[in-house]
Amino acid sequence: MTSGSSARQTLRWAALLLLAAPLGAPAAAQEPTRAEAAAGEPADEEGAEEGPAEEGPAEEGPANAPPPEDGDASRGAAGSVEGGGDGAADRPAADGPDGNAEGAGDATTPNAVTDPTPTLGALPAPPAAPGSPVAAVAERVRPALAIVRCQGARWSVGFALGAPTTIVASGEAGGCRRELTVESLAGERTTARNVSRSGGVPLLVLDEPIGLTPLEPRGATPALGEPVYAVGVPGGAQAPIVTQGAVAFADERRLHSDAPHPRGSEGGPLVDDAGRVVAVLREPADGGVSPSTPIAPIAERVAGLVPTAEDVRPLAYPGFGLNLGAVWDSGDRLLGAAGLFSADFLDRFVIALELGGYANTDRGALARRVRRSLYVGTVSLGYRIRATFGGGRSATLTPQLGFSIAYDRSEVTTTTVGLADPTCELETQSCELAETETKTETEDWRYRPSAGVRLAAGAFELGYEVYLDLDEIGDTGHRLHVGFRF
Repeated sequence: MTSGSSARQTLRWAALLLLAAPLGAPAAAQEPTRAEAAAGEPADEEGAEEGPAEEGPAEEGPANAPPPEDGDASRGAAGSVEGGGDGAADRPAADGPDGNAEGAGDATTPNAVTDPTPTLGALPAPPAAPGSPVAAVAERVRPALAIVRCQGARWSVGFALGAPTTIVASGEAGGCRRELTVESLAGERTTARNVSRSGGVPLLVLDEPIGLTPLEPRGATPALGEPVYAVGVPGGAQAPIVTQGAVAFADERRLHSDAPHPRGSEGGPLVDDAGRVVAVLREPADGGVSPSTPIAPIAERVAGLVPTAEDVRPLAYPGFGLNLGAVWDSGDRLLGAAGLFSADFLDRFVIALELGGYANTDRGALARRVRRSLYVGTVSLGYRIRATFGGGRSATLTPQLGFSIAYDRSEVTTTTVGLADPTCELETQSCELAETETKTETEDWRYRPSAGVRLAAGAFELGYEVYLDLDEIGDTGHRLHVGFRF
């Protein structure tokens, strides 16, 4: 390279440096130093007079830092890292303690972790209206209510009247001929006696107190239009149901009101505002006004009760039934029917008399016909075991021992084919053939012990018995039957 060309190159670079120096000076002058940025002071007086800088959403930059100019990448980077300014808007906010961005919401705002949305099952039951007469009646009457059960099955609603051990119940309870028990709403239970059944409303006396608080009867007849409250505990309810109505008609023997009550509340009290018993609920009408039994005559019977009164129910009650069955006896199968007459003692012990007739007809290969008739009379003693299920349903199992007397009559008819004329000679004459029947009858009385079991659900009954022949095991008989018993 020559010296002339080198000189020209040097002059050219010098000119470029002189031209570039005025352009770079303002940018350098506008950029704050690190010390000034940390102290929050402006780099020059001119920048401080331009006005306060915009505040960032998360951190504050220098109060007088000017916004970066368009196209100045270095200024944008400096604003986002050192000074905050507009660059802070591009930086994601730090997570708060709940996992949400700071400033996104108040600390008490519900979220999926700390404040789950309540479900319907978690909501408390609505409280009774303050001063509600229905709530006051329910609270006053509840300690007197009880459930009457017949052999464990729900039978009626009842309530204590006059004394903790005297229970007024519905007429259905008077029809129970089995073991009576009374259970309070708190779950205490004891046995009871039906000591009075006049007037269609039975009175029960508890064998032991179960913590009931008796109600008081109202002496005066309620006036027409007076408010009354029907209190009942229908099947499946865990608390009393109270409805309000008004008296539509009332005298010494009848009372009608429009206080609605569900079926299954029969035997519950109809009370006034003070919680005094006005009447005993009966079966509700389909609509409108329902009848009730006034409490005045019932209260007179309660006042005359003796705590040691005996049960007015009979010790025994009759029953009858009809069944169809099959008997397997001495190798034969006979079909027939039987009638049953029984006497039940408090639904525990059963003495039964059963009379039945069975027969069969059999044709043999040699044109022999056998007709057999068997008449059986059985006397048995059984013990009833009862099981109760939901909804008041029950089933009974009755093992029994007895003795049977059977009249066994068999008729055997044998048909033979022979000559119509015994003197006819087959070799020389044309002889006619004829059938001859020979009957043989046998009669026998058989005395055998029996054992069996009966399974009953409602009026339906299924039974099995075995007739033991102690002399000849092969003559042991079996009977399977199905029928109805009332």
